[in-house]
Amino acid sequence: MSGARAGGVGLGDAIVLGLSSSGPAQTLAVSLAGLVAVCGYGGVVPVLLCFVPMLGIAIGYQRLNRWDPSAGATYTWVARVFHPLLGFLSGWMILLYYTLGTSSLTIPAGTYTLQLLAPALVDRPLAVALAGGAWNVAVTLLALKGLRMAARFEWLVVLFQYAALLALVGAGLVALAGGHAAAPFSLHWFTLAGAGGMPGLMRGLLVACFMYSGWDAAVYVNEESTDRTQGPGRAAIASVVILAAFYALAVLGLQAAIPPAELAAHAGNALAVIGTALLPGPWAPVLSLAVLTGTLATLQAAVISAARVGFAMARDGVMPALFRRVDPVSGNPRAATLVMSALNLLLLGVALLTGSIADALANVVSSLGLISIVFYALTGAAAVWQQRRTLGRSAGDLLLGGLLPGGGALFMVWVAVESVHSGATPPAVLAWGLGSVAVGAAVALLLARVGRAPFFAGSPVQSSARIPP
Repeated sequence: MSGARAGGVGLGDAIVLGLSSSGPAQTLAVSLAGLVAVCGYGGVVPVLLCFVPMLGIAIGYQRLNRWDPSAGATYTWVARVFHPLLGFLSGWMILLYYTLGTSSLTIPAGTYTLQLLAPALVDRPLAVALAGGAWNVAVTLLALKGLRMAARFEWLVVLFQYAALLALVGAGLVALAGGHAAAPFSLHWFTLAGAGGMPGLMRGLLVACFMYSGWDAAVYVNEESTDRTQGPGRAAIASVVILAAFYALAVLGLQAAIPPAELAAHAGNALAVIGTALLPGPWAPVLSLAVLTGTLATLQAAVISAARVGFAMARDGVMPALFRRVDPVSGNPRAATLVMSALNLLLLGVALLTGSIADALANVVSSLGLISIVFYALTGAAAVWQQRRTLGRSAGDLLLGGLLPGGGALFMVWVAVESVHSGATPPAVLAWGLGSVAVGAAVALLLARVGRAPFFAGSPVQSSARIPP
């Protein structure tokens, strides 16, 4: 189904989904200490360096979305441009990224809730799991009401989250300018040496790629957008630009707010400690609430994105047909949404009951940054190859259709290879990441050889069974 229709998702809604999926509050809370640990006070350098290639990838998404606005996005594009098997693996990686990423958010959501309402229960795993699981159910029920309703919730959260974080960042910049930070400002921070040399920069780029990841959620709602060929791509680009500006300011303003040792000691929730130092008094619960609501928005964006990729894969016969069921009123792929949410709760329960499984899940989740780098690289490469015949038409086509997406893809490949070569990616994390993809390859071969899915013969569904806007 094509064309605009009342109730579709607008450009602003798609941008908000992209910003929510990246989860700046939660991301900063867990990654700032790691960035300072590997780059010292030069963390702004990898954040800014990562911007241009990430922008190139976003432009690749924009151009591919104009060509084929499918909810499967990278899954569909890579299958059509390169090979169905590679497309399936791309979709598998995206589902891994969002389903396991969702599981990694549920426990923090429970922790932040208990910190605000019942601090005495924070150290009890069952209480944390129950609180986080309750939030998972709540955001799923909201998502089932339809994308417009979910987008309204995301709008409220993003406005509150960014306002609270910008107040904190502003206080950090004022402290830095006034000489009241843990370390005095220095232009040396913006040099290679200030970022820890090549080893530090390399590890910082891995953290920066993780910080940006998630903006592609703006594209998975393309079939439900009022302008599905143009809007989602513009939303992806806008999300990357906004995230780059915000993360650069946030890292600069917050990295030296407290001494490195204190930051490292509170690596799991750095914003709470920084908030107490920069904005004492009633600001502490406000920041905790910003992190909690931001986590919930990211949780919902992940469920929404995974459900739509699952819908697209089911439409091509490579996921259960159940995932194709769409609510006739809201247009929401309700079955896929419920299954993705249930999978998160199942993983949460397994992790709670079995310590070894919890460790395994932690390793898989740690590999998600590397997995996102791989499917971003595949998207950039697909964009260049799909447009290869038009690159000579003008300088703009060469830049936007070739150099930027291609450069972004090469950058992602370099980061992935160098992260392994330099040891920035531990062997256990690499093994779990590769193992997860290997499982996807085995599933694909079974579907192709035993199930004889037409998709692997090069016959994906192109236009029928669209999600109604």
